[in-house]
Amino acid sequence: MDVWVVIITLAVILLGIAGTFVPVLPGVPLVFIAIAAYGWHDGFQTVTPRYLAIIAGVTVLSLFVDYLSTYLGAKYFGSSKKGLYGAVIGSFVGLFIFPPAGLLIGPWVGAIIGEFIDGNDWNKALRSGMGAVIGLFSGIAFKLMLATLMLVSFLIIIF
Repeated sequence: MDVWVVIITLAVILLGIAGTFVPVLPGVPLVFIAIAAYGWHDGFQTVTPRYLAIIAGVTVLSLFVDYLSTYLGAKYFGSSKKGLYGAVIGSFVGLFIFPPAGLLIGPWVGAIIGEFIDGNDWNKALRSGMGAVIGLFSGIAFKLMLATLMLVSFLIIIF
């Protein structure tokens, strides 16, 4: 085991874990890339193709949750379809126009605008926006948990 490769891999994994709540970093995909790179360096002796496939599945799950959580949060709080679409569109727009604050403001504003377009009042619009933000934070917490589990499983495999 090359100590420097392990240290660099762990540093990249920790950067990926930070990326679960810092929008400019890729998060869980970065954790996967670090583990895959370690496996490639090791000739897939320690990090086996089977283990890598499982980690790839977890990565895909995290991406799915990333986009679905905002939508489901707004839906749970009674958002209309236009409010739901607004929350999702607001997530993307906010991320690219006002990073990193836009990731928080975008879904909220998007849901509110969607509710107004649907003809709903201010209270329903605010409730929908709050649901979008709560869904976003739920997704972040879930991705953080997945990334941490990936780190722990990697540590178990290599040590």
